[in-house]
Amino acid sequence: MKTLFHLWARIFAAIYGGEGINVPLMFMPTKVIAPTLRRYGASIGQRVRFRSPLVIHNSAAERNRYYKRLEVGDDCYFGRELFLDLQDKIVIEDHVTISHRVMILTHTDAGTSPLKDYVIAPSQAPVIIRRGAYVGANVTILEGVEIGESSIVGAGAVVTRSVPPSTVVAGVPAKVINGVGFDQGEIRRLRATK
Repeated sequence: MKTLFHLWARIFAAIYGGEGINVPLMFMPTKVIAPTLRRYGASIGQRVRFRSPLVIHNSAAERNRYYKRLEVGDDCYFGRELFLDLQDKIVIEDHVTISHRVMILTHTDAGTSPLKDYVIAPSQAPVIIRRGAYVGANVTILEGVEIGESSIVGAGAVVTRSVPPSTVVAGVPAKVINGVGFDQGEIRRLRATK
């Protein structure tokens, strides 16, 4: 079955480029997604689980390196219906959990709208999600944001600004509502006792 999905991805990539791989990513089993992303240029750590469907937008034009702007550390989990915009780099460090229906956007472009010239200038910047962070369901993370180590982003939040380490944010736009209650050293000690 793994071979079938790899063949399917290869055919769609040959015809449509990186965006074509989205078709098999809609149906791929969890165990096949990370190796497929690696095959097309992503840096994916060990024990990483992506749940399908997964959509990747703005992949690079370089053949077989379509996902070179995606870096994921070890022991990460990604829920269903994840949307990744790879116009710029997305870096996700170790032990991060990203829940269902999360959108990570690295650029803004109003396209053909006349607003593009006067109100919404095109822009792009990387998104970084630091070690041990948790991103709840239906969160949107905008370009240039860094989610701090061991932070929590509440479900449904729209993150427009960077989040400090060990902080809980929620809302639209996301605002600090609390601290996690542990500093990074305490969290690392707890993790080491598992």
